[in-house]
Amino acid sequence: MQDANAISLNALRVFCMVAQHMSIRKASEFLAVTPGAVSHQIKALEQSLGVQLFVRRNNAIDLTEAGSRLFRQALPGLQMLHTALEDVVRDSDELRVRASMSFAMRWLIPKLHLFKSRHPNANVQVETFYDVDDPPTGTADVTIGYYRRDKCPDGAHILFHDVCRPYLAPGLLSKLVDPLDVASIPALQCTKGNWDWRLWLGESGKSDVQLNYAERFDLDDAGLRAATAGMGMVLSAGFMVEDDVAEGRLVPLPHSEDIHVGFYTLQIDGRETGLSRRFVRWLKNAADSPC
Repeated sequence: MQDANAISLNALRVFCMVAQHMSIRKASEFLAVTPGAVSHQIKALEQSLGVQLFVRRNNAIDLTEAGSRLFRQALPGLQMLHTALEDVVRDSDELRVRASMSFAMRWLIPKLHLFKSRHPNANVQVETFYDVDDPPTGTADVTIGYYRRDKCPDGAHILFHDVCRPYLAPGLLSKLVDPLDVASIPALQCTKGNWDWRLWLGESGKSDVQLNYAERFDLDDAGLRAATAGMGMVLSAGFMVEDDVAEGRLVPLPHSEDIHVGFYTLQIDGRETGLSRRFVRWLKNAADSPC
């Protein structure tokens, strides 16, 4: 047997690929090489180790005991090495951002050009997830999440306070006999169990009011679009509807109160880079004046 330090890392990688697929042909397709090249690497590795790694039966292969042991122990190390190399060679101008869907659509993406104007070479990749009861998963450099006021974890870095009041289209407001009679206004639903409306009613001193619940949407953004179409009133933070208000598509319900319902949080994941630090600094500055 050769010195372990002299074993070909590429041959070990090919071996793990064959063991994963239990097929030389499938491994060759994944690696974009010929089946003959894969077989050659396997034979060379077996000769170097002095053990048989596969049992070949007709058109099928199976791992030997030594092959199974090597696969179990080598695969995690190769995966860690692959991740480390990806992290090192990844473009220093690349930034992966995960954000709750409505926040991304309503605030982050429309303002992203402001960050790009300062960092024109930045390649920002934005991935989204649902706003509530859908905790972010996966890997990113920066994650912007959302938590209900009563469910925010201790120690979370607060980016924005979600302070909401009802908004509706001016046309719908003009048709109301009494804007103070909130029970007469269709209330658009965007959360499970309408926890946001119930919280708003309770803290506005209207716990005894029975709202006229109307259409239900699975995204705040969809509910806001329905509100601009005059379908009803919707709860929203001011910074999420700043464009709609500025352009006259939405107005706040007169004499309604702002109620704190949740938090947008900031999390730095993985290896911090110069670009991720600059992006976080930009976010924090924007949070001081979100509108």
